[in-house]
Amino acid sequence: MVCAAFDPALDEAVYALRDVVRAAGVPLPPRPPHRPHFSLAATQVQQGAELDRIIAVGSEVAARHEPVPIVLSEVGRFGRAGALWLGPAPNRGLPTLQRDVYRSLKQAGWLSAFGERSAPRLWVPHLTLATRVAKPLLRKVQQAVQAQYEPIRGSVDALAVILVGGRGDVAHLPLGG
Repeated sequence: MVCAAFDPALDEAVYALRDVVRAAGVPLPPRPPHRPHFSLAATQVQQGAELDRIIAVGSEVAARHEPVPIVLSEVGRFGRAGALWLGPAPNRGLPTLQRDVYRSLKQAGWLSAFGERSAPRLWVPHLTLATRVAKPLLRKVQQAVQAQYEPIRGSVDALAVILVGGRGDVAHLPLGG
């Protein structure tokens, strides 16, 4: 998966917000397996040469883009998935970055692991705080977070390549080279 990675201060603000989610009754580990991120595009790969090719495509995309200032202004939920998330205020840079990642992977011959959900016209930028929250609790947790929430300002300063089921970054590719 190729993700939008944030500056360290934004990451720490998100980790602190997870404490609010935990206090509202959602069992979360102190740190998730992966950094806070927006998933931009994903494909199925095996470690080795395929993964190296994904990293190379990500590196080329990262070199074409400067950091993108963002404000995480929305606390949302996906009811069916029991997911609580943060969403960015509209900006031009983030959709442009996502479109470039999506198209570059596609042009390199990779099929989308998310189907059409990550197609630029359907993509919903969101930073997942928690998943599999029971529906009766989900609304309560969303309200608890919203009651204490102040928008988080920062930037997307890199692309991160991660493996679903893995831990940490496989690659961290700063924007702007």
